[in-house]
Amino acid sequence: MREAKLEPDVISYSAGISACEKGKQWQPALALLSEMWEAKLEPNVISYSAAISACEKGEQWQRALALLSEMWEAKLEPSVISYNAGISACKKGEQWQRALALLSEMREAKLEPNVISYSAGISACEEGEQWQRALALLSEMREAKLEPNVISYSAGISACEKGGQWQRALALLSEMREAKLEPDVISYNAGISACEKGKQWQPALALLSEMREAKLEPDVISYNAAICTSERCSQWRHAFSLLRVMRERHVETNDISYNLCITAYERSSRNLAGLSCYRCIGLSRFRVSCEALSVWEPAGEPL
Repeated sequence: MREAKLEPDVISYSAGISACEKGKQWQPALALLSEMWEAKLEPNVISYSAAISACEKGEQWQRALALLSEMWEAKLEPSVISYNAGISACKKGEQWQRALALLSEMREAKLEPNVISYSAGISACEEGEQWQRALALLSEMREAKLEPNVISYSAGISACEKGGQWQRALALLSEMREAKLEPDVISYNAGISACEKGKQWQPALALLSEMREAKLEPDVISYNAAICTSERCSQWRHAFSLLRVMRERHVETNDISYNLCITAYERSSRNLAGLSCYRCIGLSRFRVSCEALSVWEPAGEPL
């Protein structure tokens, strides 16, 4: 445009900043915003919102908040989109207090937080291991006549998991179904992990089974969380059975999967001769030796 002697206007710059935001290029986005001022052009709400979102994607929460402050100084009122990007930036920066402060600031500015605002706030609380606040935001959403979505619930379940609140995590999963929402793999994984923290192997296995009934294919995270639950509860047979299911369903196993099974057996009252020594020999030999799962069966007892 410049080579053609055309002067970019606010719309041109805003589109350029948005393109940088989509490409996760926060530095060029801020450079364009600065260039606008040098060209005596005043960035508008769209320009700033795109730049804030670019900072959010680049995990630059301090710069995102600085831009929000700059908007007020320029007599521009941030929109819901501006605040949502700021809250998401705080979430990525593990700044849950600042995320909640922005939610409060929205209300003071007579802006109504939407589902995205609350979901980002709940996710920020989840990152900060603040399960009580996460649940409070979920409750606040309903009071505001907003329906939490899968993202909102999944973040709430994960917050409960990190807070060791397995009963509440399972309650949220049930609540999702009552609200006609289908939990996804992330929701279930958080629920299974919550059961692991609470040493509840039976509910963990029930959730794994429920995933399959819902036509969701558990991934390595799902299985490892369930194996870990079995390991913590000294349920070595279930741990080994889950590993076998992973292989049968062609779910890629990793070192965590195998090590948890070894530990599960070591926790049990029995002792399989030579099994624990594989920690010293190395995992690769364990894998080769256990190509046939029957090798794991002590004294001919079935898994």
